Amino acid sequence: MEKNPQRLNVTRFLSHYFSMSKQMKKSLLQQLVWLWLWAFSLPATAATLSLYVEDGVGGHIAALPTSVDCASGCLIEAPSDTLTSLFAIPDKGYRLQAWTGDCAATQGPLCTLKATDNHHIGVRFIKSAASAKPAKALLLLHGENERHTVWNEFAKQRFNNLCPIIYGGVVLGDDSSDPDNHVYCYRIAFGYYDLLAATASQSDGPATLVVAKPDKRVAYTRLGHEVRAAVLGITDRHPNVRLALVGQAQGILAAEAFLQTGSEQRKHVIGLLALQAQQDSNASRPTLMHPRTRRAATLSLTAAPEQDALLSSGLAQLTQSWWLAK
Repeated sequence: MEKNPQRLNVTRFLSHYFSMSKQMKKSLLQQLVWLWLWAFSLPATAATLSLYVEDGVGGHIAALPTSVDCASGCLIEAPSDTLTSLFAIPDKGYRLQAWTGDCAATQGPLCTLKATDNHHIGVRFIKSAASAKPAKALLLLHGENERHTVWNEFAKQRFNNLCPIIYGGVVLGDDSSDPDNHVYCYRIAFGYYDLLAATASQSDGPATLVVAKPDKRVAYTRLGHEVRAAVLGITDRHPNVRLALVGQAQGILAAEAFLQTGSEQRKHVIGLLALQAQQDSNASRPTLMHPRTRRAATLSLTAAPEQDALLSSGLAQLTQSWWLAK
């Protein structure tokens, strides 16, 4: 039988058409797969934080790591995969009364959240009734695998066993001062950030300090935030305070992380006494205007936290008449 040329051409056309359709379908499927992979490789989306100071007076909100200062009302973009730390910073003559909005449950000057959604956060400042007369205070910073209790002997010998704990910027307890030189005592309990609270106890309060790995830089930055919050907690009681920081091991690095920032709370710090273990240092060495701590006087001292006499001697050397003055 003779083949029909026209019918043969139609058959060839249809075969070519369906062949092309398969290639197009395959190409489209490949494009969809690549689109799906690309979408999942995108960085995490950002959430919007709406920050405001009620009535627009009394202070501002400092947001980190975005480094935004909000004095009345502002919007910031916060990466949803990182923690955002908000500090309530009062103006002179004011104090923090309360957070509002999504930070309403926060008691102290530091509110930290992961911005998985948009948030509205406010803060209310009121006139402060705290005395503006000059005050002196120590802030004690414990090291890794230690707790605030490492300072118990020093507190017993110098402060009648009373040295309030500060956790997340909240001062837990009444003030206590050395009867001889009228220096107040405070000690941080590190562990406000979940990153550092891996070994939290159910009964004993704040955690043992454990610096997270592998990103120690983030860990020490957040430890610096805890020091800043503690200073804010102290200045809420004593607006015109002059502080000496005393740290051991990682507590020293926490102090330096704070002192390297540009925060206005650094102005209250007159010096850092860095306690070194015997194997870490062969001799005490004073260093004034240390570049790493932005001109805060520092003194490295081979001593343990319980060695009251050595600590007192080191503070006298670091601060000159400040520690010894009646």
